[in-house]
Amino acid sequence: MLLHAASTPAGAAVTVSVIFLLIFAMSFAFGSVPEGGRRFSGEWTRAWLRASIPRLIVAGIFAGVVLAGALSYGNTSTQAAINCDKSVPPLTGAAVDDPRLLVAINGLGQMVDAANNNDAERARTIWLTSDAHNLSHDVDGPLRKVASDLARSLCEKVVALENVMAGQIVTDQVATNARLVAETLQEARPILRANVASETPAVFQPCGQPIGAITSDPLTLQRLQNAIEQLRQVSSLAGSGDKAGAEALFAGEAHNITHDIDGPLRENDDQLAIDLCLAVSEIEGNLGASYDGEIVASKTSETADYLEQGGRALGILP
Repeated sequence: MLLHAASTPAGAAVTVSVIFLLIFAMSFAFGSVPEGGRRFSGEWTRAWLRASIPRLIVAGIFAGVVLAGALSYGNTSTQAAINCDKSVPPLTGAAVDDPRLLVAINGLGQMVDAANNNDAERARTIWLTSDAHNLSHDVDGPLRKVASDLARSLCEKVVALENVMAGQIVTDQVATNARLVAETLQEARPILRANVASETPAVFQPCGQPIGAITSDPLTLQRLQNAIEQLRQVSSLAGSGDKAGAEALFAGEAHNITHDIDGPLRENDDQLAIDLCLAVSEIEGNLGASYDGEIVASKTSETADYLEQGGRALGILP
């Protein structure tokens, strides 16, 4: 608990200070009382200081250990789920051409506008249902071949935006990060036009390899149960014709966990992971402008079943 509270430098400093003072105070509560003269006299103060030195040292060592552990924990827990030193797997098989880049940049601009208007849910829905999210992954491979530094920079900015979108949305952070991704894609356009052939690969299997996690949150029983329940709610909303409600609910944790579970599940049951991935891909392809409520309702229910099976396969669900 202390390490979690101190997972930022400021939190670590506050936590260590409190621990230090508590240890120091408690050492006198249970230790011997300094001797000599009346309380707060010169003799008493010197005796008190002599008694304090070893206790200060012990308190300082313990607080230092807690500080090191807290900062280590914080660095580990905030690491991006995607390693930007390596190529990021694509999410679709669509060609990465200039018209598609412009559509994605336009989508990111709409996210900025929504965030500036404090419309967090609209920003989240645009991120998920427009091509901005998919393109930000699909472009990595082609861009990395001709401008690896720019591809890595884009990846880091996309990860930062994904981290913002995965939790409680702070609209000014969304606006800032979406703008940075859009600017980097704009920078990549002439490079890709000059160096990359814009043709779709003859054969593409969108789920043939592990997909990147969206968050680094642990796969817990509570998290899985909540996501399964949300997916069933999405299915119900889509089936009743509530497009906005279905898209908004799917855009959060229900969607995130389907990506986060992919890697661990492939190590345990590769075919189940592929089935889950294909179902989610079909949902994503039928949101937004190409919305099909019947398919979304069917596939979110199917995804909930696959997620439940995956939780059991991983030993998380009973």
